[in-house]
Amino acid sequence: MSTKISIDKIPINIDFEGYLWWSDKQEPKVFLENKLVELPKEVTNPFIIEGNLWDKATETSYLIRFIDGEYLVYKFELKKIPDERITPHVYLPNRMPENIKKLKFKEVWEEKTDELCNNFNVLKPAYIAFTGFEKQEEKQ
Repeated sequence: MSTKISIDKIPINIDFEGYLWWSDKQEPKVFLENKLVELPKEVTNPFIIEGNLWDKATETSYLIRFIDGEYLVYKFELKKIPDERITPHVYLPNRMPENIKKLKFKEVWEEKTDELCNNFNVLKPAYIAFTGFEKQEEKQ
């Protein structure tokens, strides 16, 4: 289930895995099961260009984008989504610390009527939610 929310609805008192990329930085600030210090309450400089946060305990993902002078924030609750409606994806990171090997996402499919398929119900992609990092094993 995806819901559009305001940025102040993201809880800061829980441990997140993810990143926030601030407008005045060359690389994102990475969280590896850390609490957020704070989030902007309004549009100020610097601002968050992009962010993806994953709360593993509740299986909730938060997407933050700054577009046309405002924050677009979405909350994705993946706990209630059946496994057969999820396709996992991994992507190579850009400008992340060396210990982060890949970014993990889950694509969620919803059943919808399709007029091109004789009005049968078909699965269509609904959204893709961030679900944390795949980290490199530490060498001993």
